[in-house]
Amino acid sequence: MALVNDRQTAEDCVHDVFVRFAAEPQQLQASRNLRGYLVRCVANRARNVLRRRQLEQDPATDRQGDVDARDCPAGRLIASEESNRVFAALAQVPDEQREVIALHIHGQMRFREIAEQLGLSINTVQSRYRYGIEKLRTLL
Repeated sequence: MALVNDRQTAEDCVHDVFVRFAAEPQQLQASRNLRGYLVRCVANRARNVLRRRQLEQDPATDRQGDVDARDCPAGRLIASEESNRVFAALAQVPDEQREVIALHIHGQMRFREIAEQLGLSINTVQSRYRYGIEKLRTLL
């Protein structure tokens, strides 16, 4: 949700990943850290969705998808004013920093696990997290 800023799209990403693993279960057995691997797969799927949206999207219809998700009562409940501000601010954080923040906070992964999953040093992951949080503070 933190990466795509839309609950329905986030659920679709999770569903797509699990459908893929249902078709090819041997991919799950090869992973040392199952939780980290699944979080990374969902994050990759979310990034693919965002890339596709950017290619298809007209600048005039920039935020149309967010309005549709809030039209139903459940969507309005979930999308409170405070969470909207946080997600809007998170959308302005660079992708690398947003990914680390989402994996650490929402994915509940440790910096070492994130570093292994992304193929980065732990210092790089920690600095991306720190810079991303600083950016969020200035935006909020």
